[in-house]
Amino acid sequence: MYLYERISQVVSLTLLGLVAYFLIELPNRALELTFIGTPLTLIISQRWLMALLLGGLAATGASAIVRAHPTTRRWLSGYLLTFMLLPGLLVILVTLILPLLTPTITWWLVGIGVSGLLLWFTLLAEFHTVDPRDPWYEWAHFWLNLVGFAVAFGFFLIIYQTRARSIASGTAMALTAGLMAASLLRAGPTQVGRTWLFAGIVAVVMAQSTWALNYWRLAPLTAGFCLILIFYLLVGLAQQQQLGRLTRRALLEFAGVAVVGLVAIVQFAP
Repeated sequence: MYLYERISQVVSLTLLGLVAYFLIELPNRALELTFIGTPLTLIISQRWLMALLLGGLAATGASAIVRAHPTTRRWLSGYLLTFMLLPGLLVILVTLILPLLTPTITWWLVGIGVSGLLLWFTLLAEFHTVDPRDPWYEWAHFWLNLVGFAVAFGFFLIIYQTRARSIASGTAMALTAGLMAASLLRAGPTQVGRTWLFAGIVAVVMAQSTWALNYWRLAPLTAGFCLILIFYLLVGLAQQQQLGRLTRRALLEFAGVAVVGLVAIVQFAP
């Protein structure tokens, strides 16, 4: 019961922040800088500021919830961080998407409610994946994978459709994909180093993939499907390597998934 109350408190505070986001107006600021010889102009908007603040709130709440588990006393901070990533990124994505629903108050309220439910069950699933012996571990792990790949797909769409320069979009993709990979590849406190190593590799490959796709000028939805397919394959291969199951059969299975995915994208994507 105490667990449910703590989760509800985190979700309630986050939803209050989402509502306040539409009531508070903050000025936008432009930041001009040069990165590796490339002039960049960064717009610090209310939208991104609130997204980061609310994402940080959700991540901090997730940390407090996970720390309440009796087996987390001797964890390294790098491992605890992997539990904070998905709730934080989920809330950031929701904050960026909700303004699209504002023209209709009904859909906006539905969006708020669905967002709260997603966050509530995600926090609960995080708690149940602390101990692999937990009877709900498999279902919780499945839910986190489902939400994780959905959140990754949402970010990939947002990043690509900005049509920003490769130095900006590639960096954003590396950061997002790396953090999401670290969350999805969590395999226990003894695997912290390998988890972040594989996450770093995923981040680099995804950044390079974004750089290549920028030259093709694909439709955002098509590019999003391509990126999530690459991300899924990278994370899947890394998971198999962590578990010691990266055999020839596993490679053939992932190759088959890649072929089927590419055919589906070519046939059905806009």
